[in-house]
Amino acid sequence: MTDAADKGLPRYADTVIVGGGTAGAVVAGLLAEGSDESVLLLEAGPDYGPLTGGGWPRDLVDARALGYSDTWQFDSGDTYADRLIPFERAKVIGGCSSHNGCAAIWGSRLDYDGWAAAGNPGWSAGELLPFFRAAATRLRVRRYAPDEVTPFQAACLAAAAAAGLPAVDDLNDLDQDEGIATSPVNIAAGVRWNTAFAYIDPVRDKPNLTVRGGATGDRLVVAGDRVVAVEVLGANGRERIEAGRVVVASGTYGSPAVLLRSGIGNPDELSVLGIAPTVALPGVGRNLHDHPSVVVGFAGTPELERRMAAFAAERWMPEEQVIAKARSPRCAASFDLHLYPVGGPSADDPPDGGGSCPWPA
Repeated sequence: MTDAADKGLPRYADTVIVGGGTAGAVVAGLLAEGSDESVLLLEAGPDYGPLTGGGWPRDLVDARALGYSDTWQFDSGDTYADRLIPFERAKVIGGCSSHNGCAAIWGSRLDYDGWAAAGNPGWSAGELLPFFRAAATRLRVRRYAPDEVTPFQAACLAAAAAAGLPAVDDLNDLDQDEGIATSPVNIAAGVRWNTAFAYIDPVRDKPNLTVRGGATGDRLVVAGDRVVAVEVLGANGRERIEAGRVVVASGTYGSPAVLLRSGIGNPDELSVLGIAPTVALPGVGRNLHDHPSVVVGFAGTPELERRMAAFAAERWMPEEQVIAKARSPRCAASFDLHLYPVGGPSADDPPDGGGSCPWPA
């Protein structure tokens, strides 16, 4: 059952999931679907309910461009004297899968097998493939048909091949580490098919699932060697929820913060902050870095602009379609570069103009 945040929180759940983002929604949906245990999903941002309810902001549903509603508003602060860099993190049910460009790319076999060889059982490519395939089915991953490719993206495909970057049939071939093609995407009828739609909507009516928006998991309560409860900040202030099991799925930025506030981290650093250490885990919050990026812009030729305008008048036109996997001189195997040609309607364009996006009203 899905209830509004102002209806309070259960006092106990068999599993409490802190964070209803890309991963948290998956865990909650699969647990509720496959068992009778009580599952409580906590999301700091809003839960807009099922897609068919019509309550979702249009930019989060329209898969033509990135969505920007409901973010944490993280940025670089005073790190750089001459610029402020936003660190886009979604604060909404479905997390960044409700914001992103819908590229469903699996990566390279070499990376996964390398993780397994480094002492991480269960992470080899062969072991992960069944999960990749299951997620692709659930997220309605598809490939663009040839007549869906915009003139700009088609020109980028041709230019890449002429520059020596080979065209490939499937970017999700784990053994093909360089090449360019249209991206597999989790888009259904123009809708960004996020993990809330894929995993939560089918089980929203199950009595063992409770979804709460506007509920921030603040800290874990540790007793001995177990987490026994979660303290939550919500519409009714601070509340404590006892739990048989807790899954922290608050994202790259949020999960370390939850752990550190709970006293799980480097004891010396926690003590300086006035936090009583509960579990010595010095690696928490370490080694955080995002993808570096370089953006190169150019104006299209009059002919390209004419073709794009004609295409947009008749068809749905996303900004992103083509992705290249490439290898820099610093990379000996696998790949370390993604190239994203981006071109199309502005994210500020109304979704009804320039090719309709036919999601439910």
